[in-house]
Amino acid sequence: RHPRRLSAAGRSPPRASDPACIPPAVHRIPRPRCLVVLTSMQHPRGIRGLVPGGVSVWTREQIVRLPPEEYRAMSALIDEAGVRSARAQGLPAPITSTDRMLEDQRLYLACSDATRPNNGPSILLGILKVGPKRLFIAKTTGGGIEEMEPCCVLDFYVHETAQRGGWGSLLFNTFLESESRHPARLAYDRPSPKLIAFLAKHHNLRSYAR
Repeated sequence: RHPRRLSAAGRSPPRASDPACIPPAVHRIPRPRCLVVLTSMQHPRGIRGLVPGGVSVWTREQIVRLPPEEYRAMSALIDEAGVRSARAQGLPAPITSTDRMLEDQRLYLACSDATRPNNGPSILLGILKVGPKRLFIAKTTGGGIEEMEPCCVLDFYVHETAQRGGWGSLLFNTFLESESRHPARLAYDRPSPKLIAFLAKHHNLRSYAR
């Protein structure tokens, strides 16, 4: 059985060549009430570019160009988040890791207030990975299959200790604002029940093309 890949019904997603796919380095939008949350996704090393109590966005190129010690710390954080995300979704293997990052993907990272980019620690609360993906979607009218390459939500995870604190909304809204996206014009790769519930609650998305 093929994994489910959903695209909001009745919309034609933009292609990956859309200039909106090119992210700036850091984004700040009104954030939830911030509390110091300690998670297993932390590293004693500081990583310049992380935003305490906020969200930063990273490409593969930006990650690999970090100084060696910061790169190792970032890799450890991303890999641990990927493992935890896969476990939470019941997947057999992680779909997010430093090695799996592609050139056209972006990784949004939400960090605790206690993160100190210069001296450490670095404390990750959640991740959102997005990028283009070639999909085959059933046409809403006329039957048949339509090929498209929309911007796709590939992985979305907030640590259990930080859930219901607004961090998921902060991650998702930062992505939408920074790339000028609309939730109904995105595809969602193998969405978990939690993600479908999140989209229904916060964005009133309840109908999808498969």
